[in-house]
Amino acid sequence: MAMTTLLELSEGQSGFIHMLAMDRLLIQRLNAMGLKSGKKITVLRKAQFKGPFHIMIDTTELMIREHEASLIHINKALL
Repeated sequence: MAMTTLLELSEGQSGFIHMLAMDRLLIQRLNAMGLKSGKKITVLRKAQFKGPFHIMIDTTELMIREHEASLIHINKALL
């Protein structure tokens, strides 16, 4: 599987979270929302003009900023 960041996925693409490359407090906050290493993550929609990412983890849908998406390292799913 190829390593990349969530930022590089297109709408509809999925991957598995490898690492959250951010400060400990933000990692804890995202972990509480389900973003954990090994979890499958899918980009549902990317807003225009550097807007938020609409993502899905398990059955939970979230919106995250582009900056956080760039710090989520993933392995692309081979689907």
